[in-house]
Amino acid sequence: MNAEIPHPPLAAGWVTALAALAETLGTDRFPGALRQILSQCCSFDSMIISRYEGALPPVSLYQACRNGCTPGAYRLMDLAPEAFYRSEYYRAFYRKISISDEIGVLVQDRAERWVIVSLARFARRQRFEAADTARLNAVFQVISAAVRRQWGQAETAAEGVQKPDWEDRMQTFGTGVLSPREREVVQLVLQGHSTPSAAAYLGIAEGTVKVHRHHAYSKLGIASQAELFSMATRHLAGAG
Repeated sequence: MNAEIPHPPLAAGWVTALAALAETLGTDRFPGALRQILSQCCSFDSMIISRYEGALPPVSLYQACRNGCTPGAYRLMDLAPEAFYRSEYYRAFYRKISISDEIGVLVQDRAERWVIVSLARFARRQRFEAADTARLNAVFQVISAAVRRQWGQAETAAEGVQKPDWEDRMQTFGTGVLSPREREVVQLVLQGHSTPSAAAYLGIAEGTVKVHRHHAYSKLGIASQAELFSMATRHLAGAG
C-alpha cells in the first residue's frame, strides 16, 4: 500500500478538460482550456500568466522562484514574507485591486526561467484552503508539461510538434494489472461516472460495478477515489 497522503478528489470531468487542453496546445485557445482544467481543481475569479527570465522585469512576486522554491502550487500565505502587507507594492497596487487571496502555480522551464499561473479570488470571497493547492499539485506534472510546451523554451517550435497523446495514454492506465472489465470501470470512474451511471453504461448491476472497483483498487494498491486520481495523473505525466 502506498503510504503517500491521498489528494482531495478532483471534480468530475477533469479527464475531458485534460483532453481539451491537449487539443488546444499551440493555439490561442490554450489559455481558455487551461482555465477550464484548473477550475476542476478549485474555484477562482481571475487567471493571469506571467513569465520571468532571470532578474529581468517583471520581478517575480515574493521572489519565490529565485529563492529556490520548488515548482508547484502555493497560496499567497505560503509564499509572501511577513513584511508583504507593509510593503510599498501592497499599499500602492495590491490593496487596490480588490483581491482577497491568490494561488501561484510555479512552473520552471529552465534554471532561470519560470512561468507563473496566478489564480485569484476577489474581495469578500473565502480565502483558498490547503485542499485547493493539494488538488492543483495532484495534477501539477501534467499542467507543467502543457504550460512548458505552450509558453516555455520550445514555444517557437510549437507548430508541427506532436501533441501529448494523453487520451491514448489514459487508455493504457492499469494495463497488465487490471482485467479488461476492471479497466473499463476505472476509466468510467476517472471520467466522473457514479456507480449507477457506470452500471447503466456497461449494462451490469451496480453491485457488480462495486466489486470490480474494489478489486481494481486492491490490485493498484489504493483505497480511495482520491488516490486513483493521483495515480492516474502520475501515469499521464509519465511518472508511473
